[in-house]
Amino acid sequence: MDEPCRGDALRALAPHLPQVLLPKALDCVIGISNELERAYALRALAPHLPKTLLPQALDCARGIPDEYFRAQALIGIASHVPETLLPQVLDCTRKMRSRYDRALVLIKLASHFPQVLPSALNCARGISNQEDRALALLALAPQVPNVLLEVLDFARAMESESRRAQALQHLIENLTPSVVDFPFWQQILYSLATLTRPNFIKTLPQLAPLITKFGGVEALRETVAAVEDVRRWWR
Repeated sequence: MDEPCRGDALRALAPHLPQVLLPKALDCVIGISNELERAYALRALAPHLPKTLLPQALDCARGIPDEYFRAQALIGIASHVPETLLPQVLDCTRKMRSRYDRALVLIKLASHFPQVLPSALNCARGISNQEDRALALLALAPQVPNVLLEVLDFARAMESESRRAQALQHLIENLTPSVVDFPFWQQILYSLATLTRPNFIKTLPQLAPLITKFGGVEALRETVAAVEDVRRWWR
């Protein structure tokens, strides 16, 4: 079986393997020479490994030369490693040149080890690419809700409307009513008002829970009716 097929098979089988076969499955992953296939097979297998096999899985991840694929493997392991292995994971992560890859691993670790959260936040804020920084901060929003305002600021500062629309769409998709207060809701609406009609319309399905929160079901009905009116006018 060639390596892509072997990787696909391992990813599909991982949730269903009995404990007795997990050591053999991990050996099979370690034996994959293709870095992409090894990283994603390890990421799929890691949640199902017993603690006794996690050091071996971590060694496998650390041995992946390509930084991006190494990060993907570490993300799969991060939520499952015992605290005794945390220093090794952090050491491997901090050596990554890409702040974005480093941030993604730290963010995953922070969901399991709260003491990593300050490092994850600092790393995310230090990402130079604005879109990558926004994505990393969005991933932290469940633990640090106040980063949402930073993400909104990044999004509305984008000069390209297509990029701004994409960033706002991604932000809205990651919002839950519990983390949005009325002032933030107003700022979201002001930002959406900078978009042309097609881009604005695309955001409406994701806005439904927030419209309901702040205006009730009646506000949602009125929004749908208004969209229908506009559709008829511009047919």
